Amino acid sequence: MTSLNGDDTLYFPWSMPPPIRTPVAIAAVAAIGLLDAIVSSRLPFSILYFAPVAAAAWYGGRNHGLVVAVAAIAARLTSDIHWNGVDELSIGSALTWGCALVVTSRLTPWAHERRQEVTALENRVNELRQVEHTIARTDPLTSLCNRRAFIDALQGAEARGRRTGERLAVARLDIDGFKALNESYSRNEGDQLLRAVATSLSLTTRMGDLAARLEGDEFALLLYNCAPDNATKIGQRLVDEIAELGRAYPDARVTASVGMACFIASGPDPDEMMRVAGVALRRARLNGGNAVIVETAEAPPREIGVIEPPANA
Repeated sequence: MTSLNGDDTLYFPWSMPPPIRTPVAIAAVAAIGLLDAIVSSRLPFSILYFAPVAAAAWYGGRNHGLVVAVAAIAARLTSDIHWNGVDELSIGSALTWGCALVVTSRLTPWAHERRQEVTALENRVNELRQVEHTIARTDPLTSLCNRRAFIDALQGAEARGRRTGERLAVARLDIDGFKALNESYSRNEGDQLLRAVATSLSLTTRMGDLAARLEGDEFALLLYNCAPDNATKIGQRLVDEIAELGRAYPDARVTASVGMACFIASGPDPDEMMRVAGVALRRARLNGGNAVIVETAEAPPREIGVIEPPANA
């Protein structure tokens, strides 16, 4: 048996294979013709012939619809002759209804094809919108979220955190010595480092956290349900990872500065979270880089050590 499509599930008889549908439609025409022959003088049944014709043409195609239309014409003509005999009115009525039924058998498949085309076009438009939505929220170089997607996610997390009491942490990471790397090596090497940093962020952070590239060599992390101590450990791992990546560029001092802001549910809005994390990032860079600065809503900022750059950097 052939698989069912969306239209086939609308009406059980038309979920049958096409070779069976036509006999079922003809049987329906015969039943209508019998009723027409019995009660036509009191109740007109002529309009009902269109239902099996249209159904056969919609689900089976033009040929199936035409076969059922011929059967419907024969059934209606037989009923008309039964009640009125053969005269000009019966012949004229048979021609009129016959043309209408044949036209129905031809137009219905055409309408079905147009519907399928419209459905395919709508699906394509939805696919393109999804692609556009993804591109608009993805950094093309690193495939991480971009600033827009990060801010949207931060706003949603902050609103949810106010209801659930979940702690949030925002980290902003800047690559120390990135400009010197581009000057000493090449922009291609700089792009390669950015992709490596993106990979490191994805692997270092926990499942469910969000990494993004804000612009240039600045990245950001959104850490869910993250206490200050956990945020510190994550920031330290990031600094260590970037320092390890920097060993591949001995002519440039490539390290990372990380500024982190941790908040409770009643903390500031997302813009303030980004600002506080930015302030912590600037303090880390002013202290020579290769460091993590963590700020919380409950305590003054504190510095988590300054790591000496690798010996061969």
